[in-house]
Amino acid sequence: MLDQETNVVAFRPRQQTVQHHPKSLMERVYAAGALPVRADDVSSKTAAVMLQALGFLAIEEILADGTPRPLKRGEARRAMDRPWRLLKPAFSGKAGVPDGEGQLPV
Repeated sequence: MLDQETNVVAFRPRQQTVQHHPKSLMERVYAAGALPVRADDVSSKTAAVMLQALGFLAIEEILADGTPRPLKRGEARRAMDRPWRLLKPAFSGKAGVPDGEGQLPV
C-alpha cells in the first residue's frame, strides 16, 4: 500500500518465530527426553547441530513414513528439509530417557 502524502510503502512485519537459546533447548530436551522440531525451524536446528557436535544431543530425522533415522555428526546439515526429533544422548542406558523421569516442566 502506497501512502500518497509521504511516498512510503508499508510492509507487513515478518512473522516472528520463537527463538530459544541453545542452553534452553538442551534443558528442554533433557527434561522431556525428546523434543520434536518442525522442518522449517532453522534456528532450533542450527543450535541442535552445534550441541550434537559437542555430544550434548542426539538427532533423529523423521522420514516420510514416520520412522526415525539417527543422524551422525555431519549428516544433519543435509537433512534440514525434514522434521527432526532431538534426544537426550545415551550416556548410560537408552537414548531419550528424560531427567527426573519426566516430572520436570518443559
